[in-house]
Amino acid sequence: MMRRREAIGLAGSTLLALSAGPAAAATFGEWVDGADIAARFVAAGIPVKSYAMGSTSMMPTLGEEDVLLADLRAAGSVPGRGEIIVFRPPGPDTVYIKRVIGLPGDRIALKAGRLVLNGKLVERRPKGRVELDLPLGPTPVSAYEEALSGVRPYQIVEMSDTGMLDDVSESVVPSDAVFVLGDNRDNSMDSRATRMGPIPIGNIIGRVVYRLRPNSGWLVSPETVPGLG
Repeated sequence: MMRRREAIGLAGSTLLALSAGPAAAATFGEWVDGADIAARFVAAGIPVKSYAMGSTSMMPTLGEEDVLLADLRAAGSVPGRGEIIVFRPPGPDTVYIKRVIGLPGDRIALKAGRLVLNGKLVERRPKGRVELDLPLGPTPVSAYEEALSGVRPYQIVEMSDTGMLDDVSESVVPSDAVFVLGDNRDNSMDSRATRMGPIPIGNIIGRVVYRLRPNSGWLVSPETVPGLG
């Protein structure tokens, strides 16, 4: 279902050195906003790196060519449930972006597209039908607001609840790993698939905090970025 390899463009090694992948269009205001955000991180001494999405796996939250900023202080540490992280999966030398659903010791399952966390069905509120530009072309999908306990609700989309990864037997997240999912549930290679599985905590690169372009803005509450001021 995916138009291209399920991975994101990796940025250069310096602050805000953008990837060689397709650059998302940006308004002048977004460039100004991006420069201001960069200056704030530099002034605070916070290591960050930019990444360009390379798939539709995080729609509707993130677009295929969004350029994102990740806080690298989160590398190798246990993230918060519901956070979006940049990581390397076991095996392939690629870089991905997904949402953290399960933490060490959690029990995770999916039943007919519904997420089951520690034996409890996670609330999923219908938000109507929307059309997304997916690999097969403009595609109508069902949108939902998923509500993990203690986490700000976020939107997911499903083409149907009968896809190959919509039913997954319960498993326990290893003590040194996290379980991740894409928000575009039927167009995402993530921890449901045996070729990826749970992500070792040591493979986490950073926490996604800001979208540089297009539609620049915070993806987390700025107050949750320690030391930013």
